[in-house]
Amino acid sequence: MKRNSATQPESWAPTRQAAPAPDRRPDGTFRFSDRFIKTATTVLISFMLVSIAAGFIMGPLSDNVDGEAGDALGIAAGALIIGGLVIPLLLAAVLGGEAIRAGGGFIGFFLIVGMVAAVAGGTELGQELLGRTWTPWALWGGIALMALATASFWILGWIARVPMWLQGPFLGSPRVIVRGSSDIPADVVLPNELDDRRT
Repeated sequence: MKRNSATQPESWAPTRQAAPAPDRRPDGTFRFSDRFIKTATTVLISFMLVSIAAGFIMGPLSDNVDGEAGDALGIAAGALIIGGLVIPLLLAAVLGGEAIRAGGGFIGFFLIVGMVAAVAGGTELGQELLGRTWTPWALWGGIALMALATASFWILGWIARVPMWLQGPFLGSPRVIVRGSSDIPADVVLPNELDDRRT
């Protein structure tokens, strides 16, 4: 006897249940764990120091080597120094942007591009490579790109509700916590919605 599908109850057809929504990242936290951030920072700083040190060691050695071998050694020394500066800074900026929000690494990338362009436009070596026509474009375009990327970082961080602070470029400069809290007595914490310290 043939079963009439029209008489089947509506509940007979299998139903799909919606997947549970992922948990929202708590306010005041980054996408990456503190352990990952500390490990990545240590690796990048170590790479920077080793690469730059190797470049400064190889540089004087190239002066004592004649011919093409000496030239190649000098080029390698320069590449180690420049790469030791640029590569860790680029990776740190990209990872920093991604730690704030997915896709934020593009802001970090453009920040370093602007920095490199400004340095190239403001140094004699860069000016020789770029020529008189492109030097002002590199200098002022790089400065504008750095300013735009910095502002974008702040806007992205404010939207993502992550800790944010200001600090001078000098060793031992106190931090001014704009958003979040701190257990360090030297830090100045401005009143903000993420400061969960009990007073």
